[in-house]
Amino acid sequence: MHQEYLCVFYGNHIDALNIISSLYEINISPIVKNESESARLAGFGIIDDKKKIFVHRDEYMVAEELIKSIL
Repeated sequence: MHQEYLCVFYGNHIDALNIISSLYEINISPIVKNESESARLAGFGIIDDKKKIFVHRDEYMVAEELIKSIL
């Protein structure tokens, strides 16, 4: 991923959905990376169901504060 985007969350599906929804409410459009879904679509299987959420570098501080208040 480009250095313009930073990872703000790595965790389970339920927490990720809550964070994504909250980010959209404050007009931040996150990028979600789901390696297990990508592997499934490619015909491979992995057990890990963790998601990574990235935001643009300019929005990182706001997103980080929001995530701290959620978790």
